[in-house]
Amino acid sequence: MTKRSPIKTYKSIPWFIACFALVAAIANLSTGIVILATYNTGGDIALGVLTLVFAIWGAAGSIVALVLTTKQIRLNESKASFIAQVSHELRTPITSIKMYSETLAMKRFSAPEQEELLFEELNAAVRRIEDLTEQILESRPISKKKHHLPVSPEAAITGIVNSFNTNPRFQHRVHFDIVLPLPAIPVDLAALQTAVSNLILNALTHGGDGPISVRLAPSDTGVIIEVEDSGKGISPEMQKKIFEPFQRGTQTTDSGIPGFGLGLSIVKNFCNEFGAKIQVHNDSKTGGAVFSLHINK
Repeated sequence: MTKRSPIKTYKSIPWFIACFALVAAIANLSTGIVILATYNTGGDIALGVLTLVFAIWGAAGSIVALVLTTKQIRLNESKASFIAQVSHELRTPITSIKMYSETLAMKRFSAPEQEELLFEELNAAVRRIEDLTEQILESRPISKKKHHLPVSPEAAITGIVNSFNTNPRFQHRVHFDIVLPLPAIPVDLAALQTAVSNLILNALTHGGDGPISVRLAPSDTGVIIEVEDSGKGISPEMQKKIFEPFQRGTQTTDSGIPGFGLGLSIVKNFCNEFGAKIQVHNDSKTGGAVFSLHINK
């Protein structure tokens, strides 16, 4: 006989409490109705009304308590997931830095080429920690501002694409297509570039080894930025929750690709702050995932 896990039991407690409270409220409600239906004196009417009021307040209080408790449980789960992700992702580069630095300090190498290789590996581990730290910082909500200067989407996105194509890691895999003319959009430039960078990086990291297509075009309400990868697409179930923090696909976690699952939640934060909209679907011909970012002018 399998034992019920403590976590599942803990999550079930609020539901049991709410059910008991609702049963009691329904019982009181029934009692109040019976009293009112069979009253003999004015005191019976007052007692029935009071019973109904207490029953309604009890039911409402139970529902509110259940909602708040459920939110707190989800928050605790998110915190636990974040700590677990951070611990897992940082452990490897920190261990590597310690090992390489000790090897260099004690000169445990036989040729200058090995020393150079150790320095390269050490720098790579440091860059990995920098990337993870930057991802955590970018996941914070953007501070709201009432007014934003108009931004040229052409200049902003062109700069982002060029930065990826000049990076040796990506070997000019990003193909860029622009449809002119484009209207200016009232958003924060840094926030826009961060959101688009995360879309492109997500495609490069999780969308197979083929080319990535980025398309910038005008729309009826502003501009649309599409990022399409050459992977196997995203399941309908995962499409519904992929923009939530710490959500990573099974293929991603099984393949050992590092990350916290925060990139697309950063894009969602951008949309919430600037009234934009993000959508995802799988291309009917290629099967790759297509992310569409709609920004109002």
